[in-house]
Amino acid sequence: MKKSLGLGCEQAIIIPAKTIVIGRWVQLKCKYGCDEYGKKLTCPPHSPSYDDMKDILKEYHKALLLHGHISWQMRYIITEVEKAAFSMGFYKAFGLGAGPCKLCESCATSSACTHTAEARPSMEACGIDVYQTVRNHDLKIETLKNKADEVNIYGLVLLE
Repeated sequence: MKKSLGLGCEQAIIIPAKTIVIGRWVQLKCKYGCDEYGKKLTCPPHSPSYDDMKDILKEYHKALLLHGHISWQMRYIITEVEKAAFSMGFYKAFGLGAGPCKLCESCATSSACTHTAEARPSMEACGIDVYQTVRNHDLKIETLKNKADEVNIYGLVLLE
């Protein structure tokens, strides 16, 4: 947790993995609402499906929920925290970011990812209901009413 706060997170809390909410509807928001759908290897339909994530979450007992305000920064933080957790013995540590990956200007979806050490799918790309998961832990998140509203960005590192 200290590492994530030192990298720019506003908050970092350990949560039970069973409190992570998933829903089939979440990936609909990607498919019918995001211009990056199908254009990134970390986005649907390339990311883990709802069924995959449902099964994956059963293999974890806890996760680190990270709160910040900048999407690209959160992607960096989750990969750094994942690496740190792995080196501490959490060999199944896996990070999930927020929003579409921006590591490449144009993602080559027809070939393998060239940034496998840094690229991670977002929570929403895997069917995680970020809003309900965050609200389950009394953290701050609201839909944006204006572009000037403060953005609350969340990342997750699964730990076991």
